[in-house]
Amino acid sequence: MNLKNMKIRLPMYFIGLFIMTIGIALSVKSNLGVSPVSSIPYTMTCIWGIEMGKATIIFHIVLVFIQFLLLRKNFKLITLLQIPVGVIFGYFTTFCNYLASFFPTPDNLIVRILMVLASSVIVAVGIFLYLPADVIPLAGEGVMSAVSQVTKIEFSKIKMGFDITMVVVSAAACLIMIHSLGSVGAGTVIAAFLVGFILGIINKAFGKYRDKLLKKTPSVRVDEKTDDEQNLTYVITVSREYGSGGRQIAKALAESLGFKYYDNELIKLVVEKSGYSPDFIEKNEQTIKNPLLHDFFAWYGGPLDTANMPNVESLFNREKNVIKTISQNESCVIVGRLANEILKNKKHTFNVFVSADENTEAERISERDNLSVNDALKKVRKVNRERADHCKYFTSSEWGNADNYDLCIKSDTFGCDESTKIIEELFRKKFPKFE
Repeated sequence: MNLKNMKIRLPMYFIGLFIMTIGIALSVKSNLGVSPVSSIPYTMTCIWGIEMGKATIIFHIVLVFIQFLLLRKNFKLITLLQIPVGVIFGYFTTFCNYLASFFPTPDNLIVRILMVLASSVIVAVGIFLYLPADVIPLAGEGVMSAVSQVTKIEFSKIKMGFDITMVVVSAAACLIMIHSLGSVGAGTVIAAFLVGFILGIINKAFGKYRDKLLKKTPSVRVDEKTDDEQNLTYVITVSREYGSGGRQIAKALAESLGFKYYDNELIKLVVEKSGYSPDFIEKNEQTIKNPLLHDFFAWYGGPLDTANMPNVESLFNREKNVIKTISQNESCVIVGRLANEILKNKKHTFNVFVSADENTEAERISERDNLSVNDALKKVRKVNRERADHCKYFTSSEWGNADNYDLCIKSDTFGCDESTKIIEELFRKKFPKFE
């Protein structure tokens, strides 16, 4: 729990919790099923008639007890604060359900679906405020973190398994006891995927204003210095389309300028600091294979430790630290890895984007990887799409947007050798004091 700036954090935390319960009450009113995290308490309401707020309190107490059983000697007393938080959350739930009782229950399916959609937006807004306040996690998140800690399984995978388990248990219990799905329905599925997606949009649009209010500042490594405080270093970043020859150009640039070249060498540095295998890093470092799924987990990146983040996000953060460190210590050429965005505040940086005609890229990949031209073209499109998604996810900017680079060059127009010479010439013009 972060004790700084509690005058802002505490109100934001409880406002977020209250807004979440408004969304939950709306989903209950829709009668299309509640979100996975609320499915067990609502199941208790459907089967035994326990008021949902009280069921929520009981559920939180049970989850805290499960954390105690899982963690044993590693169980921290501060975790017990999840119980009073659960009590408050339960009373919020009771109050919001009471308010919702004054509204008529809709029979029109379209209206009910709209209520579920509105509920997802409201819950996302609540999470947007509650999680970054970083006070006490709800017991559901606490037990997921405990399971992840004990099993060493990635937190996001535990989250997915936890949600699926709650939905399956709720559906099975309702079918057996009351012969209907009860707490589970189309709204449950919609909420499971839509909340995280909406939250990703809200975070990108308003996260910086919230963080400013919370007085959050980006973490700065101890070894970070300005160019004036250290030996002057120059960096050329080379972003490139797949098959454009960007790697060949970057290597030639490094040799011509006497710079250190970082591509696979960067992987080795990250391996040393992360514990990830080289194979895992190579497959995951510049790709977001499913942006929607990553938005589903995006809100866990707030108060959680780096170890609990989705692996791709943890890997990106480690690479970012390595890139910042090497850029301070030596002049170098760095290939890909969003280095142009990571080093955008470094003065002596020259950012290049290398592209080529799609068919030229496919021919290069076909020859290099011994593929048919058609298969190579599919691979080019797939990799370029993944790199664009990766850039959009981590930087909220467009991968090939010329505004993000000092130079965009088509290697098929000039050839790799001539492109290298052009880049070097323009680099020297931008930094006439080089050498």
